[in-house]
Parts: sequence; C-alpha cells; structure tokens
Amino acid sequence: KLIENKKVIICFANFIFLLHSILCLIILFGWLYPSIWFLYMAILIITLMSELFLGYCFLSKIEFDLRKKIHPTLNYDYSFSSYYTYKLTNKKISDKFISRFAYIFLIFSILVNLYVYFI
Repeated sequence: KLIENKKVIICFANFIFLLHSILCLIILFGWLYPSIWFLYMAILIITLMSELFLGYCFLSKIEFDLRKKIHPTLNYDYSFSSYYTYKLTNKKISDKFISRFAYIFLIFSILVNLYVYFI
C-alpha cells in the first residue's frame, strides 16, 4: 500500500509539473493566439499575484511539497525555473534574476496586452 501511495504522489507531482509547464508556455506565447486572450490575461494576472503576495508560484509549492513526501532531502527553493534549469544544465541561475525577470515580463505583458486590446 505504501508503494501505491508513492506512485500516486509521484503521478500527481508529475501532473502538476506538466500543468505548470503548459502554463509557462502560455505565459510566454499566449499573445500569439488572440482567441485565448482572456485565459492568457487571467494566467498572467494570477501568476503576478502569486509572486507578489506569496513570493513564489503556488504550483511550484504544491509540486515540491509532494516531491518532498517521497524525497525528504530534496533541496528546493520554490523557483520552478531555477530548479529545472539546474537539473537540465547543471548551471544555477540567480533567484534574484529570475524573480526580477518574472516581474518585468509579467507586468510588461499585462500592460502591452491591455493597451493592444483596448486601443
């Protein structure tokens, strides 16, 4: 039964990772698809609010809380981008850089999209 629980936890963590990756792609390229403008804007605003009020993306926290149940020594700092970039390239990107880039990108994207949509 313990092994089944671990498999369920890993599957759910992987699902959150996949969802998170899809949302990241929408954040980066959603502006190319005017038909999803409202979804795109909602994702941008929710992401910005999560960063502003929590200091991290809540999906990252959920995913890594699940992963830590299986691997309690997992070293994770609530940055999806820095964690997976390091895992893929073995190079650490500064959390401060990622945070600043995220704020600038999200705010700029929201403002430009509002301008284009309403003007």
